[in-house]
Amino acid sequence: MTDEEVDKLMRRILLDALQLEWADYLKNTSPVETSKQYRYAMQKMLADPLAWYRKETRPIWKKSLQVVASIVMAFTIALGSLMAASPTVRAAVLQWVREWYDTHIVYQYSGEATQAEMPQYQIADLPEGYVEIDRSELPGYVSVTYQNADEEILYLDYSFIQQGAASDFVTDSMEVSEITVNGCHGQLFLSKTPEQTSAITWIDVDKNLQFTVDGFLNETEILNVAESVFWNKK
Repeated sequence: MTDEEVDKLMRRILLDALQLEWADYLKNTSPVETSKQYRYAMQKMLADPLAWYRKETRPIWKKSLQVVASIVMAFTIALGSLMAASPTVRAAVLQWVREWYDTHIVYQYSGEATQAEMPQYQIADLPEGYVEIDRSELPGYVSVTYQNADEEILYLDYSFIQQGAASDFVTDSMEVSEITVNGCHGQLFLSKTPEQTSAITWIDVDKNLQFTVDGFLNETEILNVAESVFWNKK
């Protein structure tokens, strides 16, 4: 038996053992409806758990540190000049950092904690058929859920840029590009598969907020939706 066959056999044994262990609990539990994105991610993990784990936990910079050293040095010098000349740039640099990994990008925040009330944002230009069905609010974070007749979900999430918060974006099977939304810099994560949603995120430094729109939309649709997000002051 080859190493690959042994790995597959052990994976099958472990999955069967878990199924037996939780059988009594699961038979008395209502089925849980999961998203297409979640099911896609689980399929990738179950296909090769060890490879999935290594990809999730290995930063890209570890593989290319020497190649980018000179670029980082030049960037640091230029960035230092910008920070000295622009309070806005200085605030943005000090309050958040973007970390690239093999299969995801993480935004880490270090801004001061705020007790301010969360503003109420919504999408003005919704795709046809979508309506708001839920609005959840936690300290420093709001998630608005929209749904259409086909039960496809569209999310608008936004949060304060403050210590202890973070945002994570899957890049596996995604085309990632830099974009601008109403003058604010951000990123577009355009899905290459129909099972996975696309997402767009941007940071409004003046309002100290990061916004994210996530849904089964094409590039034009998701950009239009992002541009239409507005603060409902009523």
